[in-house]
Order: sequence, then C-alpha cells, then structure tokens
Amino acid sequence: MKKKHCLFCNELAALETDDDGFDTYSDCMCAPGAFYRLDSSAYSAIQALPYAKKRTLLPVVSAYIREQFEEGDRAALTLDRILAIADSPDVPMTQEEKEKRLLRYLYRRSDAPLEPMSLHPMSRHYNVAYAANLQEFVFIMEQLRESGRIIREGAVLRLTEQGWSEAAAIAGGGKRKLCTVMAGDEQIGMELSYSLLAGLEQCGYQTRLLLPSAMKKPDADLLEELKSSKLIVADLSDAGPVLYYSAGYAASAGIPTIWTIHSDKSNSLQEQSGWIRPIVWDKPEELVYTLQQKF
Repeated sequence: MKKKHCLFCNELAALETDDDGFDTYSDCMCAPGAFYRLDSSAYSAIQALPYAKKRTLLPVVSAYIREQFEEGDRAALTLDRILAIADSPDVPMTQEEKEKRLLRYLYRRSDAPLEPMSLHPMSRHYNVAYAANLQEFVFIMEQLRESGRIIREGAVLRLTEQGWSEAAAIAGGGKRKLCTVMAGDEQIGMELSYSLLAGLEQCGYQTRLLLPSAMKKPDADLLEELKSSKLIVADLSDAGPVLYYSAGYAASAGIPTIWTIHSDKSNSLQEQSGWIRPIVWDKPEELVYTLQQKF
C-alpha cells in the first residue's frame, strides 16, 4: 500500500487513489483507525500556500477532520471547503471554546464521572481540543484540572462531577453508545463505512471504524480503546489474526460482538469455534438491514 504524508498532521498515512478525483488517507492523527478523502488537486494547492497561512490553517483542518469522523461523518475535502473551515463559526478559536471541546470529547467516551480515559500517546490526541500543538493541549488540560473539571494523571483523564455536568450541558444531553466496526480488509471496510456506519447511527450508536492499517498489532492502546465500546461489529472478510485476537478479547470482556463476512469470502473461512457464527452478506445495504433488525 502507498504511503504519503498527511498535509494536515504531517503523519505518514496510507494512501489510496480513487477514480473520482479524490485520494483516501487513512490512519493518521486526523483519522486514527479511519480515513478522510481529499480532492487530488488540493494537495499541491495547499502546499503552495504561504507558510504563515498553513501554520494556522493546517492544525484547524486536522482537528475538523477528526471531529467529523468522531461524530460519524467521513470528511471529503475540496480546496474551497478547506479554506472555508478556518472561517467557520463552528471552529473553536478561544481558550474557553477549546476546553469545551475536550470536555465534550471525554463525556462522549465515558459512562460516568471519574471513569478513566487514556489519551496515550498525547502527541496523537491534541487535535481533539483543536490545539495547535502538544504544548497548547497540555495547557488546556491543566486549566481544566485547576478549575476542578478533570483529574489528570499523565495521559489519563477523568471527568469530575463538575466536569461531567458541564460536559453534559455542552453536549446538549446527547450521549450515544459507542460501536466499533472492525474490518479485516481495507477496501471492504471502506465500502462498509458509507452505509453500515450510518445505519448503526440510526440505531442510536456513535460509530468508529478500525481498518487493518490501524490494527497492525494487538497492542495495549488498541485493546484499551475497545473497552470503551458497547458493541463490536467484526467483519471477517480476509481477516488476519489481529482482528480475531482483538475482537475475541472484546467478546471475552463481555462486550457484545457481532461477526460478519462477505459472501465471496465465506467459502475460504476456516472452521471456527461454535461461538463465532458470522452473518453472511452480499451488499452493505443488506447487512445494514439485518443488523437493524437485531436492535
């Protein structure tokens, strides 16, 4: 798979070139475990912008992409949309607004006050608060800690009762259960993302997609992320051992796990234990309908 530096976070991302004029970047800081799409012609145009413009614009766009996918919207960016993001009234610019973004992020990923939330490594998470860099992110966290809204132990944050109440008000009381969709095949995972994630969101879930590029090894960070899920959908199409291990770990931890597989891949599926009975699907829309009947 091709690799290319992401324009907005400068991490090396997996790259797929599409026929519709958009390139797909996956598993960088802007979209960890997921992807965003960028108009192919926009890359060089953004690179040609003056340095001062890029210094302020690029971190904001990185944060915007991450916020969009965290809320279930896979960003497709054109040059015009990128340039408009910095002027959007939805983009937090003040210290207070950035603190609220971090509170909302923590609230949507925890079930109660004082529940620990790991942001390790912090160098890959500062864009959740629209911070321009790690130093600003640390300052934002310290302000929240000093005001009694969070407890911080290194990269582990906990909302206090005060922080939980404020975050609930910021989120408008909107709190959805997190569903993680794990794909064994990069292309099939992206195919599923367009309909499956939206279908699950209609059932009241906040969705997150983990592509194979984000599951290179079953390390502690990946397993820790899975613990926050209330539902796992694991697609076994061309799945490797990491997906089996990670989804099996989640299932053994008591997280409801649904196994699926594309019909073209079902014949090659090795015989599994009786507790793995995958739903066989042909089109993503059919899988969406089948899963929605379960909820």
